Amino acid sequence: MLEACQRLVDLAAVATAVAVVGAAGGARAESHPVAYLTWYGQSCFMLESASGTRILMDPMSANLGYAPPVELHPDAVTISHEHPDHNNLGLVPGKERVFRGLTADKKGWVKIDDKVKDVTIRSIGVYHDQKRGAELGLNTIFIFETGGVRIAHLGDLGHALTDQQLAAIGSVDVVLVPVGGGSTIDAQTATYVVDQIRPRLMVVPMHFRTEAPASRDLAPVDAFLTGRSNIRREKSNRIAITGWRYKPSAEVVVLGYPSPPHLP
Repeated sequence: MLEACQRLVDLAAVATAVAVVGAAGGARAESHPVAYLTWYGQSCFMLESASGTRILMDPMSANLGYAPPVELHPDAVTISHEHPDHNNLGLVPGKERVFRGLTADKKGWVKIDDKVKDVTIRSIGVYHDQKRGAELGLNTIFIFETGGVRIAHLGDLGHALTDQQLAAIGSVDVVLVPVGGGSTIDAQTATYVVDQIRPRLMVVPMHFRTEAPASRDLAPVDAFLTGRSNIRREKSNRIAITGWRYKPSAEVVVLGYPSPPHLP
């Protein structure tokens, strides 16, 4: 009887120790990625699920100065709005499904709630500017879910979100957010929007100044990073997404991008 009681005490002690270490971030269980994200520059990403489903977001035009991605072969393409740096279907073979966030006349949103293999895709209508689209038109936020992880691509969001828009977005694990200003939100508003959405795992900045010539009118990512401690800079343009998080706030991950030969 005494041995059994001691065994229970020992097990309780181990459980407590594991809980404390886990809360402190010192221990983690092995976890396989549920998806991968690849950034090609500007707002163009490829989401790849663990089973290999590929969704290309906002395919960029070839004249921006980024190395044009090749051999993409996505299963589907999403287009947040119809500006040429976001809707270049010439990057893909043409056999994939295309989800356009805006109607053909660009005056309304297409309500998307669909599934491509193991990736669900839905859309939320927002604006490209702070005047309800009067200056730059409409924009679409796309939400992708695979392996229990939700990823929000904000497109060329131009304003802070309303309560109604936030409710439509729902809980998010990873947010891809423009931070460079110009035709989108700047670093200050991007920080506010991220605080509104409160992603659980990761924040990935996009649409900021890089060495690509067409991005010179945008602000660099540094202003968005100011005051943040949970930052990871990747040389690679590809990152794995898992469901694990042991830090009190989402990690900000600045991805690299493939440069064309004439850039350093």
